[in-house]
Amino acid sequence: MNTLMLVLGLIWVIAFVVYTKTVATKTFNKKSTSILATVVAPIVILFLAIYTTAHSVVRIAMINDPEILTDTIKELEEVEKQKQEKAAKESLKNVKEDDSKFAPTIGNLDGDVVIYEFFDFNCGYCKRGNMALRQVLDSDKNVKVVLKNYPIFPFSQIPAKAEIAAKEQGVEKLEAFHNALFEANLMPERDAKATEKDINDQIKAIVFGVAQKAGLDVEKLKKDMEAPSVEEELLRTRQLAEKLGIQGTPAFIVGEKFFRGYVDTPVIIEAIEASR
Repeated sequence: MNTLMLVLGLIWVIAFVVYTKTVATKTFNKKSTSILATVVAPIVILFLAIYTTAHSVVRIAMINDPEILTDTIKELEEVEKQKQEKAAKESLKNVKEDDSKFAPTIGNLDGDVVIYEFFDFNCGYCKRGNMALRQVLDSDKNVKVVLKNYPIFPFSQIPAKAEIAAKEQGVEKLEAFHNALFEANLMPERDAKATEKDINDQIKAIVFGVAQKAGLDVEKLKKDMEAPSVEEELLRTRQLAEKLGIQGTPAFIVGEKFFRGYVDTPVIIEAIEASR
């Protein structure tokens, strides 16, 4: 197949030379010059010659040395990664602390270092990340944590909305609720006959039970969850995550350091100290 393509390419090259030396030249010498014959046709023939020949040469090279394709893919992936990192750095510059007036926030609201945490309550690594942050907040009373609910799993939408709404009831209750949601099993019981409404009702029952134990006013929470600002915060978080190239959870912004994926307590503390 590759040999055939190479032969065809050579035929196109010969056709181009013959055409330009005969037909196109004779036509060009006539008073009624044809653009099709003198310009378009030679260009088309030349393009086909180059394309066919190059295509066959590249295919032969890849078959003889498959690593060429592998290296090319790696180079393209690296270029794409660098583009994403550059875009992420630009987006980091636009992350403003004012965002905390929309998102739920815990820790010291006047802290000298701000941590943004992107998470999903049903994400295993996010649960570990929450434990790491709890240790940080216990040891450092001058850190502020902005909670960016970024639900990946469909079952996480309701607890995410509940937490955003819970910020209306104070930092202490919000923090207790936040930690309790991570500790709870928020997955509904598996039932093949259950409708979407049944599943959502199960999740709400779990979330509201957790809220009550955390000391929240459940009726106020239900009302606040319906506020447009809750959906706006979820959308704001998703848009920011896309700009930062966050495709999964967890992710952390610690001062000016950006981490994709889980990081443990010492790494967070080191990033905090570097930001001071």
